[in-house]
Amino acid sequence: MTRLRIDSIPEAMEHAAEISQARGLQWADAYRQFPSQMGRLLATRPAYGGPFMELFGKIMWQEGPLTRAEREMLAMVASRASRCKY
Repeated sequence: MTRLRIDSIPEAMEHAAEISQARGLQWADAYRQFPSQMGRLLATRPAYGGPFMELFGKIMWQEGPLTRAEREMLAMVASRASRCKY
């Protein structure tokens, strides 16, 4: 099985900040304070992480029929159903 090296938390936070600044993205403090393994992997691979972070920002932050809390709840339920730590 192939394993990918992921950044340490400080490295991931630095890369995520670079990606965010380059793409004009803003994140909630909780995402910066408690980076997930998936978040660290995405920051380690900017070619994949940048577009994914952009999409995530649009899904979670743009105006729409669901509130921010409802979107978070759906993300948590979907993560739990797939046995993913959210």
